[in-house]
Amino acid sequence: MKRAMPSSWRPADKQFSQLQPRRARRIELRRVILAMVAAASVLAVVGASGTAGASTNGNITGPPGLSNTVNTIENLPLYRHSDWGISVLDEKSGQAVVTQNAQKMFDPGSTMKLYSVSTALRLYGPNYQFKTPVYREGTVAGDTLNGNLVLVASGDMSLGLREQPNGTLYYESLPKIDQSYADIGVPGDYVEPPGNPLAGLDQLAAMVRASGITQVNGNVVIDDRLFTAYSGFPDGLIAPIWVNENLIDVVVTPSTVGQTASINWRPMTASYTVESQVSTVAAGQSTSVMITEPTPGNLVVTGQIAAGTTPTLVVREVDDPSAFARTAFIQALQSAGVSVSAPATGPNPEALLPPKGSYQPSDMIGEHVSAKLSQFSNLILKTSYNRGADLMVCLSAVRAGSTSCPQGLVPEVKTITGLGVPSTSVFPFDGAGSDDQGRTTAAAIATFLRRATTTSYGPTLYNSLPDFDRSGTIAGVLPKSPAAGHAQVKTGNRIVQTPANQILVLGNSLAGYIHTKSGRHLTFMIVVGNVPISSPQEFETITRQQAQMVAAIRQDM
Repeated sequence: MKRAMPSSWRPADKQFSQLQPRRARRIELRRVILAMVAAASVLAVVGASGTAGASTNGNITGPPGLSNTVNTIENLPLYRHSDWGISVLDEKSGQAVVTQNAQKMFDPGSTMKLYSVSTALRLYGPNYQFKTPVYREGTVAGDTLNGNLVLVASGDMSLGLREQPNGTLYYESLPKIDQSYADIGVPGDYVEPPGNPLAGLDQLAAMVRASGITQVNGNVVIDDRLFTAYSGFPDGLIAPIWVNENLIDVVVTPSTVGQTASINWRPMTASYTVESQVSTVAAGQSTSVMITEPTPGNLVVTGQIAAGTTPTLVVREVDDPSAFARTAFIQALQSAGVSVSAPATGPNPEALLPPKGSYQPSDMIGEHVSAKLSQFSNLILKTSYNRGADLMVCLSAVRAGSTSCPQGLVPEVKTITGLGVPSTSVFPFDGAGSDDQGRTTAAAIATFLRRATTTSYGPTLYNSLPDFDRSGTIAGVLPKSPAAGHAQVKTGNRIVQTPANQILVLGNSLAGYIHTKSGRHLTFMIVVGNVPISSPQEFETITRQQAQMVAAIRQDM
């Protein structure tokens, strides 16, 4: 879809087809406006007394606040053609305290990230750190290496970019939107992570110089054999090496009306040139910018930006992460005082790599050590980082002995079934929940979350979920809610648009943990499927109404 969406159509962790000409890009969304109405279904609730009941017309019995909230929402005309799935379990006993179509399959969107991230945490452990080393291959005479430098990719998606002095990774919460979504062509308050996107490479280059090497008579090679780079998931290329998360960030600043907008981009390397063809239009007009690549390595920013507005961030994924990293590393070496005889640009010379596993510890002259995997879990689940979740699948494949990313779904299913969830109730096709073939039941996620509390990674998973109304993709969903501070909630949504501009919410879900007012600890999933909406502005109310259910559970159960 090439036309610009209204400014209220804000991406969070969803996906929307046809927004990006480069590929079928899907966005997960969360913030929108109040919708008018929604549909009837049957819900059974076990109240505090342990009794359950449901009338034939779909109204529920149970705690009055919860009953009224659910009945009011589910009998709205908006949901006339929709299905609801709800599963709320007592964390201690496993008792199903609320259930509705709990065994019915739904397309839940990004709540599927709970499975992929948990699998990586299980296989690697929350305290795992990515180690990205540099080796010398050849002989050293004085300060000269007669041979090659090899940087071995570890799957570290930050490589210094988001690392904070206290060991955490930086992330954004709504209404600000993390930079990973700034390639969808929809206006929004996108934010670059602060700091130097080449920090990891600069650190490694300084280590090479500190080893005494000032001249490399040879080449620089990226060893990207950890797994085979994969573009079969819906959200882009997943590679073993990440520099600036394999993005070119371009900040567009309006000029005077009729003049070309100015741009600034990072990281500035010899891999890409960037040209602005963005026109500055009158204040009050719409802003819409995008990046194209008419010839390899030459990016052109087109569109328009309204005078007097704040700068706009738009990003472009690099096509060859290994070549991009190699060029950036050679330039980092040069800045550190290390000359390289090979040209900085060009393809990654992988034919120069030594046999896998042949590196000698004595030849390692630098190593970047990442934040803990628990911090990557926090980043991915709080921002609903699609490519990050897909990376967890690739890394799970590696731990299982494969270099094929799709094989990482095998240990993911093992993680799920290992916690007692039937394999027939969960079908992952990617790590992000962006593939519309993916399915899960409400009971599966609620059960998974409950039993995850008994695992070594359970506390990490819990703390990685957005804090209801306060952080991540759930921030600001229901201001002054009694559930704020008492629920950890992952959002998930799937939205598509037809060529006739019909918009269908395939699935919208909330899942996580609730600590109730009475002292109970519950796990839950609330999901609705197949909701037709007339405009993007109608979407936010769906999430808000589900959040009202969460608040009612908090107050009444």
